[in-house]
Amino acid sequence: MYNIAVVDDDASDRSEILGHLERYRREKDKSFTVTQFDNAVKFLEGYNPAYDIVFIDIQMPYLDGMTAAEKLREVDRAVPLVFITNMVKYAVKGYSVDAADFVVKPIVYGGFSVMLDKVLRLADKNGDAVMLKTAEGKIRLWLDRISHIEVTDHQVCYHADDGDHMVWGSLKEQESKLPTDRFAKCSNYCIVNLKYVEGITDGELKLSGGRSVPISRSKRKELTDRLLAYYGKYM
Repeated sequence: MYNIAVVDDDASDRSEILGHLERYRREKDKSFTVTQFDNAVKFLEGYNPAYDIVFIDIQMPYLDGMTAAEKLREVDRAVPLVFITNMVKYAVKGYSVDAADFVVKPIVYGGFSVMLDKVLRLADKNGDAVMLKTAEGKIRLWLDRISHIEVTDHQVCYHADDGDHMVWGSLKEQESKLPTDRFAKCSNYCIVNLKYVEGITDGELKLSGGRSVPISRSKRKELTDRLLAYYGKYM
């Protein structure tokens, strides 16, 4: 079951997308739940990063689709985003917000079906994302964009390529959300993404980007073994 949001101020355009989704469901034996929004303000209010795909019109009153997409990416870096537009030139700007694709009105089913094949593959990869509850609300992060996770005074900090994200809780709670073949503890206070490890010294791990984190003596052998296993599987 895929959870889809359609954000478009034109009811006939929303209806057209729903019709294409229904045809695709019958032909490809897929299952969708669709939530409709007639403007981007309603869509973003209390946004919960639980959608698998978001279709959003670029030209809308109150808040245009491109600005809405920028705000969306502040809380959900993972959800595949598809722009709906009258003109391709507007959709090109979508790459700045990691848009997965775009569809041009009037929407032809053949092209829509090919696009949806691709976007559903991206949605399937969202198992590679982690949901976090921060002071600002829920967010979703791609795992491969997280370099390491540290805990201080019951606050856990996710260091990612788009900045730091703070959550309350224990490191053990966060560890349970992460795949063990890609993330490993280097101390009781830190978990690293093995993808970012560039070297190990006696007392610390060198991470890409010039960062380093301490490694406890008791974790050194286990971490070395995990790192070798990671290289064998992913490199």
